[in-house]
Amino acid sequence: MIALAAGLYLFDCVVLLERGQALWSRGALSFGSNHYQIRGKAVALLNPLTPFIATIRTSPLFSVSSGAKISSASRAIAPLAIPSLAQFILVFAVLPWCLYRAPGWPFLAALALAYLNAIAMLAISGWRFRKTGLATRPLAALGFAWLACLPLSVNTLRKAGLAIEVGVDARRAIRYLSPGERQRARDDLAAQAAEAMHELEEDDDLHRRLAELRRKLTPEARSGRV
Repeated sequence: MIALAAGLYLFDCVVLLERGQALWSRGALSFGSNHYQIRGKAVALLNPLTPFIATIRTSPLFSVSSGAKISSASRAIAPLAIPSLAQFILVFAVLPWCLYRAPGWPFLAALALAYLNAIAMLAISGWRFRKTGLATRPLAALGFAWLACLPLSVNTLRKAGLAIEVGVDARRAIRYLSPGERQRARDDLAAQAAEAMHELEEDDDLHRRLAELRRKLTPEARSGRV
């Protein structure tokens, strides 16, 4: 049972990204794998040991979006950090210990507490989304999954963040990084653009735009703007 719960949680940590799309977390950008794909999308794995750290997904490259700012999205889900850490401890430490060492009422009490915490996180998510003007519709499906499969509720903070549509793509997000992170993100984005170009015909308009973006990301262009 514990192995099944851990497997479901690890599967939930897999995120699919469009080429050039990135995950924003702790002032850094992650673009996922350059080579591993599922349905034409890059595979990224959320750190399974840090479900209490917020993660936001940038908008796809060259998309026109009027979504939220990354800073606004981060503030909207910030109150979920402590409950997410508590849920991680309850599901993967307290419940297994009670199951083998204290079955009966201690296990049922821990299980009830985990469900109450999941419900509280769902309520907090809905309240914060409404307060900041974000669409709450994605939370309906997520909330059902969290309550139907308790291990998935551990990812409440990050999944709520990924459900927010932001109006910043990776090119613009790079400008807000520290100098060291900025250079690494440019290299990663250039690699993603190169991979995407291999999947397109040379006469494709997207191929041309990606080639132009890659030229701007080359070392000799780093003194300019992305």
